[in-house]
Amino acid sequence: MSKKYPVTLLVLLSMIFTTGCSTQGNASKQVKKNNTIRVTYQLKSGDHSLDTKNVKLKKGAKIDTGLKKAWPTKERNGMVTEIDGHKQNDKKQKYWMYTINGKKAEKGVKQQKVNNKNKIIFTLQKVNE
Repeated sequence: MSKKYPVTLLVLLSMIFTTGCSTQGNASKQVKKNNTIRVTYQLKSGDHSLDTKNVKLKKGAKIDTGLKKAWPTKERNGMVTEIDGHKQNDKKQKYWMYTINGKKAEKGVKQQKVNNKNKIIFTLQKVNE
């Protein structure tokens, strides 16, 4: 009869331990979910849509992080010069410009943070002087 108590105690302790571990696992998954955002990126050339992608990012990410995750890009002096093979054209004064939720950008792609459900549109367009 004395052997039953240690076995019972051992079973109870293992149940408590595994229950505690599974709760912590769910908590860490919740933190990961809450730490990610979804941002829509769209590429346009003039009025023509080239491509659209939804990108998962960490909270606090900058625009260039999502852009690079969606397509291959090139930059020069902090300016985006090529996205997915579509190059700017200095002679024709066509450059990559972007908007966030329909508003013109006020910061560069490396400074501007994105928020959940933002819509970023990069347009290859002629810039008037």
